[in-house]
Amino acid sequence: MTDAWRCPVCGGENGTPRWRVTSTAVEDGVDARAFRPSADRFGETVERVLACAACGHGSLASRPSPEALAAAYADAADPETVAEEPGRLATADRGLAWVESVTGVGRLVDIGCWTGSLVAAAKDRGWEAIGIEPSTWAVERARSRGLDVRLGDLDSLDLDPGAWQCVAMCDVLEHLLDPAAAVATAVDLLAPGGALYVTVPDAGSRLARTMGARWWSVLPMHVQYFTRSSMSRMLSDAGLRVIGARSHPKVFTAGYYAGRLGGYSAGLARAAEGAVRRLGLAERPVAPDFRDRMQVLAVRPR
Repeated sequence: MTDAWRCPVCGGENGTPRWRVTSTAVEDGVDARAFRPSADRFGETVERVLACAACGHGSLASRPSPEALAAAYADAADPETVAEEPGRLATADRGLAWVESVTGVGRLVDIGCWTGSLVAAAKDRGWEAIGIEPSTWAVERARSRGLDVRLGDLDSLDLDPGAWQCVAMCDVLEHLLDPAAAVATAVDLLAPGGALYVTVPDAGSRLARTMGARWWSVLPMHVQYFTRSSMSRMLSDAGLRVIGARSHPKVFTAGYYAGRLGGYSAGLARAAEGAVRRLGLAERPVAPDFRDRMQVLAVRPR
C-alpha cells in the first residue's frame, strides 16, 4: 500500500474519513477472494475510504499495488453469473439504446467486458463490437460464445485511435487506481462525436448516504466511490461533453436478488429465496431501481 493520498478526480489533498476498514487477512491491500461480480462482502473495504473535501469523490486512503490488483483480476472467476446472462443482455440492450440515440451504430469497444454481455448485445444491434477483459476465465467464456474478446487491459492492447463510435466502461472505473487516466485513453480512442458510456455505483445517492458503510457497493474490490458530480467533473476535465446521467437498475432474476441478501444474513437470504420459489418468481427477471447506480453518457466534441 502507498501512504500519500490525493483525490484521483480533482487532485485535492484534503480528505475526511467516510468508511473504515472492516476486512481482515488482506495481503498487499488486495483480497483476491472478493474479486467477482457476485461478491457479497458488503460493508468491507481493504482500507479507509476518504471523501475529498473539494469535490466529494471517495477513494481508498492508501492504494493497493498495481501488481496485486492485476493478479487478482487475472484470476477472477464467477460461474454464478453465467445463469444470469438473459438479464445482463437486457441491461446492456437498454444502455445501448441510449448510446445509439446519440451516436447511431458503428464500432464499439467494451473495456472490462467480463463474459461479453454488452458485446453480444451490441452485435445483435448491428455494431462492430469487441471486448477487452483481464480475467482469463471470463475471456474463455466470452470466446466460447463466438465473441471477439481479447485478454488484457488498456495498457497492454493496441487499439485504433479516433476510430470508435462508442467506448463502454461498465462497472470498471470504480476498480481502477487511476480512473482519470483510463478516461483519457478512452477519449483518444473515440472518433469525433463518439460517446463514452460509463456505469458505476452512485456513492452520492440517497440510499448510499443512508446505509453508510453497510451499503452493498462498499466492497473489498472497489477503489473509487463516484458521485454524479465527481463523475461529471472527471469526464468534463477529459474534454468530454456530458450528455446526461441516469439511474441504472440491473436486470437479474428475483432468485438472484434474494440470494444477495446473504451478504447481510444467511438466514434472511434463505427465507427470501424460499419465498420467491414458493411464489413461482425465482426465475422471473426483475430490475428494482434503488437509484444507487448511475449510467453516464459523454461525447467527444467534433
